[in-house]
Parts: sequence; C-alpha cells; structure tokens
Amino acid sequence: MASELGDRHDKILLEQLRAGHPGAFEQLVASQASRLINLAFRLIGNRAEAEEIAQEGFLRLHRSLDSFRGDCSLSSYLYRIVSRLAIDHLRREKLRRKLFFFRRHEDDADPLELAADSNASPRDNLQAKETGQRLLTALDGLSARQRAVFVLRHQEGMSLKEIAATLSLEEGTVKAHLHRAVRALRAELEDLQEDRS
Repeated sequence: MASELGDRHDKILLEQLRAGHPGAFEQLVASQASRLINLAFRLIGNRAEAEEIAQEGFLRLHRSLDSFRGDCSLSSYLYRIVSRLAIDHLRREKLRRKLFFFRRHEDDADPLELAADSNASPRDNLQAKETGQRLLTALDGLSARQRAVFVLRHQEGMSLKEIAATLSLEEGTVKAHLHRAVRALRAELEDLQEDRS
C-alpha cells in the first residue's frame, strides 16, 4: 500500500516536473535528499563528497526528465544514478589515495560513534570503533562494484534482484561480486573472528 502511494506520488511529481510546475523540483529534493546523501555516504565514507554526489544525481535527473520513461519510480531511478556516481567516484579516488578514512574531514560523522551503545563500557565502544575502522579499511580494498554490491545488500537491505536493477547487472554477476566481497572481508577481518571465539 505504501509503495503504491509512493509510486502514485512519483507519477504526479514527474508530471509536475515535466510541466515546469514551480516548487516541484524542490519538493523532490526535499523528499529524497537525506536518503540519497546517506546512501552515498555509506558507499564512499565522506559526508561532503556524498552531498556533492547526491546533488549531481538530482542534476542528472533534471537533465534527463524528457528521456525518463518511468519504467521505475523516481526514487529508484535516483537511487540508481547515485549508486553509479558513487562507484565512479570510488574508482577515481582509488587512483588518488589508498585508504579514504585516514583522510576524512573532522566534520564527517563516524557512523559507529552515532550508533554507540550508551550501555556499553568505554572499552566495548572503543573496540566497536576500531572494528568499524577496520571494516572501512577492508571495504576500501574491494573493487568499487564489489563495495557497492556489499553496501546495497548489507547496509541498504536490498534484494539481489533490486541490486541488479540498480546497477544494471545480471543477478548472477551481483551474486559473484557479493561472494567475492564477503570472502575478501572475512579474510581481512579474520583475526577479529578469532578474538571472539
């Protein structure tokens, strides 16, 4: 029911955008911005760059309004654009730097600090933060596409079919990228698993 309402809202909004209705684009940005920025942040790990990627996603949608056929919802279309922009960004960044989280800006919120358990001991919180930093480092070692597939599956909760549609890949290719990503992350974080046993 909620998705039907969302689809109907997207269709109305699309008609308003194409008709040049004042405020329609701002309404779209307001309704989708935080979701897209959060997606880009999970994919690339930098809040300011995530905001730029989301902004570029909105610009690309605006430029392609005439060619957008409506085969999927506007929100799915934006999700696809931002995912692809983030993958391209990661590929460019890999050429410039090895580990992105060592060069983070101080104003970038650490997702683990935001989700710290208030009942946990300081030692547990420190271990969680260190584990999160190790995971970020391990994620940076993946190819851009493997990282995107892993994040979309395990942090966004998307199905393999949805990931395939978002990234324009075959479902079997998504499975292969996910398998390689999980195998690489397990190998990189093997000592953490041993510590828990």
